[in-house]
Amino acid sequence: MMKRVEELLKDKVALGVLSNTHGLKGDLKLHLFTNMPELVSKLTEVVAYNESQKKFAYIRIETSRKAHDYYIVHIAGVNTISEAEKLKGFVLYVDKSFFPKSKDGEYYFFELFDCEVIDENGNSLGIVEDVIETGNNDVIVVKKGNEEVLIPVIERYVTKIDKEAKKIHVKMPEWLE
Repeated sequence: MMKRVEELLKDKVALGVLSNTHGLKGDLKLHLFTNMPELVSKLTEVVAYNESQKKFAYIRIETSRKAHDYYIVHIAGVNTISEAEKLKGFVLYVDKSFFPKSKDGEYYFFELFDCEVIDENGNSLGIVEDVIETGNNDVIVVKKGNEEVLIPVIERYVTKIDKEAKKIHVKMPEWLE
């Protein structure tokens, strides 16, 4: 029985992408999507998925080392540049449990996805579909039907994030009222 992509990636988080080969012995460059580089050294078995090819692979990372703004990884069974070429573009996914538990007042982006956003009157504004990193603060992208609202994640607008209940309580920004 074939599983759907959504089922295979349920409870998984994209950690980075294998962007290119490195050297002739099958190493690959891993560009991280996270600002937690310490997780790379803990990687062992991961799910890899290439959306354009619609292919999955279960891979085991044997070694990793930091190089500039990426990591060089060696994958078990990949020993030549031609074997490594086949993995270019694959995104590596890990279980959500792979990440250390977030502290109170902190969150991982994946913890906000699919949260219901509720205004100060108890009305549902929609569901968090994306989080944008702006440098100063994060911005949640809330979608309801065809409408999309951007709300800065700052104390002035976000009054409570309940990760367990998957709810975010907000005070609507003046410019949206």
